[in-house]
Amino acid sequence: MGRGLLVLGGLLLLGFSFGYSRLPRPSDPRIEASLGAVGVETGGSYAWILRTAHGAALVDCGADSRGGAIVAELSREGLSPADVHTVLLTHGHRDHWAACALFPQAKVRVGPGEGAYLRGEKRFSSLAVLGEHLYPGLTLPARLSELADGETLDVDGEAIRVVAVPGHTPGSVAFLWKDLLFTGDALLRQGKGVGPAPTFLSEDADLARASLRRLVALPFTRIADGHTGVTEDARQKLERALR
Repeated sequence: MGRGLLVLGGLLLLGFSFGYSRLPRPSDPRIEASLGAVGVETGGSYAWILRTAHGAALVDCGADSRGGAIVAELSREGLSPADVHTVLLTHGHRDHWAACALFPQAKVRVGPGEGAYLRGEKRFSSLAVLGEHLYPGLTLPARLSELADGETLDVDGEAIRVVAVPGHTPGSVAFLWKDLLFTGDALLRQGKGVGPAPTFLSEDADLARASLRRLVALPFTRIADGHTGVTEDARQKLERALR
C-alpha cells in the first residue's frame, strides 16, 4: 500500500510539473501595446488600459484585487480609478477580474452567458478552478451586463468590436480595437507562434480551437493576450497554427 501511494504521488507530481511547464508566462511588467494602450502585469495576468477622450477603459482588470499596477499606471497618465468608465472582461476566471471592485463608476461587460459564472450561479469545470481559492471574497461588479457577439461598442468614442470565442470558457470573447485584438486566454503567444490556452485549463478544448477560425477574417495584425503580452504578425501566425 505504501509503495503504491508513493508511486501515485510521484505520478501526480510529474503531472503537475508538466502542466506547470505549459503555463504561459508574462514578458514585461509594462507594455506599450499601441498609442493609447498599455498593458500592466498584475501578478500572473495582464490588464490592458485604453486611454479614451474622457478617461480610460480596461480590458480585464487583473489578478491583484488591490490593483496596484493598474492604479500606478493610471496615476502615471494623470488618472484615478474614478476615471475608469468601462471594464471589458474577456472571460470570467478570477485572475482576470479580481480588481473590478476598485472601479465603481465603470460599466463591467462580459461575454454572452459568462455573467452566471461571475455571480456563482454556475461553476467552471476545468483545472483552472484550482486557482479560484487564491481569490477569496471578491466583490462582484455592481454594474455587470452581458455583451452580444458581433456588436460594435462605442466606448467613449472608441469603436470596439466584440467577437465570441467560446471554449476556454463558455462566454469567452475577444475585443478588436483598430488593428489590435485583445484575446484574453482564447489565443496566446506560444514560442514563436500562437495557439489556444492549454487543454487542461479550458472548458472545451476542441471548441476553443474551432473558435479561433472566426478570428482569421478579422483585420488585426497584433494580439494583446491575458498572460504573455503583445504578439506581432499574430494573424499570420494564427493562420499557420490552424493549418
